Amino acid sequence: MAIHKNVLLVEGQDELRSIPELMEINGINWGTRKNPVVLLRDCEGCENIINKDVIAVELKADGIEALGILLDADEQPQDRWIAIRNACRDSKAVSNIPDELPEEGLIIKADNGVRIGIWIMPDNKLPGMLETFLGYLLPKDNSSLWEFAESTINSAREQGAPFTEYHREKARIYSWLAWQKPPGRQLHQAIKERILDPQHPEAQMFVNWFRELYQL
Repeated sequence: MAIHKNVLLVEGQDELRSIPELMEINGINWGTRKNPVVLLRDCEGCENIINKDVIAVELKADGIEALGILLDADEQPQDRWIAIRNACRDSKAVSNIPDELPEEGLIIKADNGVRIGIWIMPDNKLPGMLETFLGYLLPKDNSSLWEFAESTINSAREQGAPFTEYHREKARIYSWLAWQKPPGRQLHQAIKERILDPQHPEAQMFVNWFRELYQL
């Protein structure tokens, strides 16, 4: 399926737009839309990634050298890891995947020699998602406004706001972004315009995983 030597499977459009901006500012030349350094494939949900057949097909594609898998932990990071680990094993293409996910992200070689990497947002151990990870990238001296965003969404819930607990992190970061200058930027714009700090120390473990996986 791959038509690129470097492929990253992602859950949705936010990752598709945000990862290139994050990597560009951290010194990786992303290339052009038609010829990016890594091809990001929007799988439209984790269920379309955690699939033994998808993994097997991607690893056998002509010209593939490195396959990354980027997932949200959501509420149960251990369950998410077990699901993707078992899918890799069941694919009959990754027999050496370890029982536990390393904190620095997983990079190993599949049975055919292709590098395969797994990162579970936000940090391979805690519950959360892309928005949780981006919440780590607040500029200095923004902690009070970030805490106010938390109290604001709590008040909104008390007033009947219908967002679910599962989407709390999304509600928080978008509330915070609504108060920035300019207000209401999207996640990828907040990275590009450095409303968030893409070179924050909290981003570097993920950036290092990305660099190592794709040998950039």
